[in-house]
Amino acid sequence: MDQLLLVEDDVSTRQWLAEMLSCAGELQLACACATVREALDWLRAGNKTDIVLTDLGLPDGSGLEVIREACKTPGREVLVLSIFGDEKNVLSAIDAGAGGYLLKDGSLDSIRDHLNCLRSGGSPLSPRIARTLIRRTREANPSPSIETGTSLLSDREIDVLTGVGKGFSYAEVADALKITTNTVRTHVRKIYEKLAVNSRAEALYEYNRRMVEQGRLPIR
Repeated sequence: MDQLLLVEDDVSTRQWLAEMLSCAGELQLACACATVREALDWLRAGNKTDIVLTDLGLPDGSGLEVIREACKTPGREVLVLSIFGDEKNVLSAIDAGAGGYLLKDGSLDSIRDHLNCLRSGGSPLSPRIARTLIRRTREANPSPSIETGTSLLSDREIDVLTGVGKGFSYAEVADALKITTNTVRTHVRKIYEKLAVNSRAEALYEYNRRMVEQGRLPIR
């Protein structure tokens, strides 16, 4: 059972999330903090946590500090839940190591689904955040012509995408490729970033679409 650290300063939101997460059979709420200092002290004390769900705007600093500290442990996932949806905060959180970013203006009722998506290697994003990232990707690559498609993914990333696209678990893909599960998770995240997608199904579709447009063989 995965352990979760919750970092949220708003009392009512923290209590609601804590109660909801306490009922999640696949997750166990390990600790609920209200400040950056509490979260950093808890993480640095060596407490086990697999997932960190954190706000960004905290009373004594930025949740970015929590993200950076959390990501010092390989395999630990971070999901941001914030009212800030501007490009600067979004990119800063992702650069710090966050694997997903949700806005509080969305429904919190599906937070468990988003956490499960994160645990399975996905990158849960609110629609507005996804649009921000897609726009940023297009600006960075103003002519995403398909002639670059053959080098879009590395050979190992194609191997990983082939495995997960066929429905194999991360552990099964890792065993077949003789790498660790965490390495598979890292490859999947990079694949999602390169293809500007949020799930393995979207990644497979987008990669195959580009290959077909080039007249190349898609992954089957």
